[in-house]
Amino acid sequence: MSKVTRGGVFAALVAGLALLTLVVAVVGYQSVLSAIGKAGVAGFAVYTLYWPLVILILGAAWFAVSPGLGARGLGVLVWARLLREAGSDILPFAQVSGFLLGARVAQAEGVPEDLVAASTIADITTELSAQVLYTLLGVGLLAAQLRGGLHGSALMWPMLGALAFLLIAAFGFVLVQRRGVSWLGGLAQKWLPDSVSRAGAVRDTLDAIYRQPLRLLAGVALHSAGWVGSGLGSWIALKFMGANAPLWAVLAVESLMYAARGVAFMLPGGLGVQEGAYVVLAPLFGLQPSDLLAVSLLRRARDLVVGVPVLLIWQAREGRALVARSPKPAPDA
Repeated sequence: MSKVTRGGVFAALVAGLALLTLVVAVVGYQSVLSAIGKAGVAGFAVYTLYWPLVILILGAAWFAVSPGLGARGLGVLVWARLLREAGSDILPFAQVSGFLLGARVAQAEGVPEDLVAASTIADITTELSAQVLYTLLGVGLLAAQLRGGLHGSALMWPMLGALAFLLIAAFGFVLVQRRGVSWLGGLAQKWLPDSVSRAGAVRDTLDAIYRQPLRLLAGVALHSAGWVGSGLGSWIALKFMGANAPLWAVLAVESLMYAARGVAFMLPGGLGVQEGAYVVLAPLFGLQPSDLLAVSLLRRARDLVVGVPVLLIWQAREGRALVARSPKPAPDA
């Protein structure tokens, strides 16, 4: 990592932390800490243990667009998806780190290289499509809730802008996929002589996946369930805090918050943007900003509690594999 890149990551982290601190200070530290205290250890434990169920759905969505894998493949992709989430939440470069780690562990577990790359691309496509649908749900609920009020019209434009950004990102990603794979293969030809043929294999596998629309529909459906499942987790946490929050309102806030995070993808984990979106959106749906800020902090704590051990396990497994591949010294004559 170059000094410029390290500097950019550090600057983004500092900016996110500053924004997070400002948002919590505006709402009030005491009210946020009180809400976290109401959730308690039991609430945090349930909230954390619930998360692997969502990961199981997301792993199944990846499996749905990975033809040719047996039953063991589902377990491999669930583990790879768990590692992808850990990398995205904790490591620099956010989503990119997660995608690379997930692909690496899937390939290390025996999934062919071309299928790993092609299914990752297809999985990202179906996930983006599901997020667009989820955001549409949030925008629709927001419009119904505000019914054209002054504050409503002022907020609808940023939300529609975030939705437009997701639509453009999804459409652009679909357009450049095949050409992008070929371009990267040609670019790497100088260092990897067989990169063009490997890129061709990825492109052929991707075409084969896209010729199976039922797999793509299953991926979109499972990712939609994953988005809703994530929102349900926040609703469960609010229940432990004693907040009387309707599920539909929590889902609306969650969908719009993730849309805002998508626009601010340069900030690690949407640091600060996630919290700011909660504070702005919560009152519009009759929710307490302090309660949703507490959920946000619990989510970040959960990401660390789950993600750090996952990354350590991965490092240990990588170390053992490296030792196993190392040539053993010849015995003395």
